Amino acid sequence: MRRRRLFPVTLPLPRLDPSSGVLRRRPRIVLVLGGGAMRGMAHIGVLRALRTLGLHYDAIVGTSIGSLIGAMAAGGRSTDEIEAIIRQLHKEEYFKLNTLKFLLQGVRAPSLYQGELFKRRLSEILPKTSFRELRVPFYCNAVRLETGGTVFWGTKEFDDLSLIDAVYSSCALPGIFEPYERDGFSYMDGGMVDSVPLRFAKTLQPDVIIAVDLSIKGIFKAPAYKNRVVNTMLRAFEIAEEVLVEQHLHMHVDYRTALIQPKVAHLARFDFDHVEEVVRRGEEEALAVLSSHAATRDLVECGVVEGLACPVIPRDFASVRIDPSACIGCGMCEAVCETDAFVAGPERATVRKPLNYECTRDHSCARNCPTGAIALGNL
Repeated sequence: MRRRRLFPVTLPLPRLDPSSGVLRRRPRIVLVLGGGAMRGMAHIGVLRALRTLGLHYDAIVGTSIGSLIGAMAAGGRSTDEIEAIIRQLHKEEYFKLNTLKFLLQGVRAPSLYQGELFKRRLSEILPKTSFRELRVPFYCNAVRLETGGTVFWGTKEFDDLSLIDAVYSSCALPGIFEPYERDGFSYMDGGMVDSVPLRFAKTLQPDVIIAVDLSIKGIFKAPAYKNRVVNTMLRAFEIAEEVLVEQHLHMHVDYRTALIQPKVAHLARFDFDHVEEVVRRGEEEALAVLSSHAATRDLVECGVVEGLACPVIPRDFASVRIDPSACIGCGMCEAVCETDAFVAGPERATVRKPLNYECTRDHSCARNCPTGAIALGNL
């Protein structure tokens, strides 16, 4: 049975095929903006690249910081306006300790930081409009703590709340901000269960999905961990997020998904000092992927980006190498790789796919190798 569309059907306008002179329907594109706190400034660079390449999206799905950037874009703010707003953000304007509640309630306090302060800041930067009045259909996810289920604000029966409440609930990290309360239920950061919601995006029946994943590092390097309560909470959240993203990418990335993975995960989740670098990385990665991916390259005009060759040769494989002197033959690489790139042996593992065209670049093999024997290249 054909799935019911979750938003009204609005077919994209036809465009002229220059080779045949025939009007063709423009592919229906859904943009998915993943979670990652301040690493999400890369989404601004992606929006820049879309504008440069002349690619138009018909719906936006956002998680956590992706919901904030997505809500502004869906509300009609230009990329330049969004960037100007983000550049003015300061950490102390969003994170103020719940000192009084800790003094009065101790461990029964609902959160480390004041959610109301965060909401007030959201009210200053988000469009003053409802879901139903947005220029582009927009959806963002949150987790219902009582049941563990996910809701997507913006879908039928879940589109009557304000953008402020929707984005707040999608961004409210557990323990950091208070949950959003609605009809007796508590809602928190959608990235806890689905940081790159491709599964939901597919229910919107697009021709093309452009998805942004912020969990990738240029090289695998263990983050600096400090044995403090906030650091422990955030690191535990990141580990769970990495594993879930890894699984969701293997399950849901297909031929119609142009996956953009700016290398920003080496930066601290709440690093407010490298906005320009993160935006640049997002733009460069988006230009490279969208100009070369089979799902989008035919939609891009040659020569629109200075210095970008046409046709672009895609980076369609990751190189995989094992250091035999460091490998102990534990078999973890074979266990975690969903693309069968490794074979575990009695003494050490070997690489089946030195040039792995199926690799989703999630670093699961390198991250789980206990001796650091695995090196990935061409990422």
